[in-house]
Amino acid sequence: MEKIKIKHKNFIEQYEKNIKSCRDEYYKNIIKNSNKNNLNFNPSFIFFLIPLFIAIIIILKENFSILGYIIAFTSLIIINILIKLLAVFLKFENKNKYLEEIRKQGCFSIDSYEKKLKIYITGPGGYYEQLLNAYKQEYNITDKTQKIYGINGEEYYIWANQQQDKINLLNCKCKNKPEIKSYKIMNIRYYRVDQIKHMIVLKTNTENIYLTLSSIEVLNELLKQKKFENITSFTPEDHINDFEIFMHNYKKEIDSESISKWQAFSETISKLITIIIIIAALVGISTLIDKYASIIKLCILVCFFISNIYIRNIISLKRKPLKTDEEYISYINSSQECIDMFEELKYALNISDSYDRVYTKEGACYLTWVANGYFHVFLNVIYFNVVYMAINTSDVIYYRITNKDCTIKLKDKELIFQKDAGKTFSKILPNKDYDWLKGYQNAK
Repeated sequence: MEKIKIKHKNFIEQYEKNIKSCRDEYYKNIIKNSNKNNLNFNPSFIFFLIPLFIAIIIILKENFSILGYIIAFTSLIIINILIKLLAVFLKFENKNKYLEEIRKQGCFSIDSYEKKLKIYITGPGGYYEQLLNAYKQEYNITDKTQKIYGINGEEYYIWANQQQDKINLLNCKCKNKPEIKSYKIMNIRYYRVDQIKHMIVLKTNTENIYLTLSSIEVLNELLKQKKFENITSFTPEDHINDFEIFMHNYKKEIDSESISKWQAFSETISKLITIIIIIAALVGISTLIDKYASIIKLCILVCFFISNIYIRNIISLKRKPLKTDEEYISYINSSQECIDMFEELKYALNISDSYDRVYTKEGACYLTWVANGYFHVFLNVIYFNVVYMAINTSDVIYYRITNKDCTIKLKDKELIFQKDAGKTFSKILPNKDYDWLKGYQNAK
């Protein structure tokens, strides 16, 4: 690929590293709430001025004395904490992370940032268009190259390599960075039409790609053997392994994000300490040199402005890492990405939500059913490992209901559920009741 001259490199790096995800979330919320004005309102920025204004008043009232500086700095901390507590209590916290991030880069409105974004990155002649043209030239992509379309407005060029053992996708809308993704045919599990959501699910070993129904003809041409209805061999291990790899990678991302927040917290603390040292030095200089006292005092006020930013950021940073299984389970079961992957796993394994539910003593939900001579148990909770057992019914010794629980006795293990699970097992395992078997054996 030809070398691209990158202008405004820092702007591009900051966008891709820190801002793009916040921007995507911002526009998702606009679509969801259909109310852009509410999202543009940023009360935390208004509240930011209150402690600073009070601190300046204290400094002026105390005539730039050392005591005044100490009281003013203390007030910055206390008032910022009170504002944070009040915002949490009134549920009035800033929801616009996009606006918050671009302000850190010195841009104080979304409109002005969007104009720069269009000029430097996403618009005509921007970095993404240059990158797309370079890819098109390298891979000989023309207007005749076939396209498929994502449900969120994405467009992809799609083509097979010369060996016909890989499929390549290149996103060709400059809203996102043009990138080529290659998938080995053997690692494409299937594609299917989701009649309920009116879309196509293209499932690979690493991800699910959600496409519009208009993409079906291209997929039928390039991947006919991967059509869900045409799959002849059933390999549940592959689907389970794919999901577990995805979930463990997702956990790494969660942990990495927690580490990044801790690093940001530590860095901001260091910056705050540095600015305190600078303030102390300036105060000391101002007492010794009268000639430049006015300029030094102005510098001190600027330092207080910067201090207020650091204090606010320190208080706002959510740095609590996920530690327990319960915290991880709660987090991933509220993630739409994880929910979608889990639902697709269940579809691939032909697991229906209509199957009976039983619960462990800890409250974990399992789906259970009997089909084709096998007793099935599936943990219906999103977790990093999949719990799915298909046990020959002849290997189920019995189920036994006690005053405390219901136990399934297998050849090599026991499964323990809540007592009311016995009602379900009496329906799907009618000849495995412990008391019935005992009476039957005694009668013999």
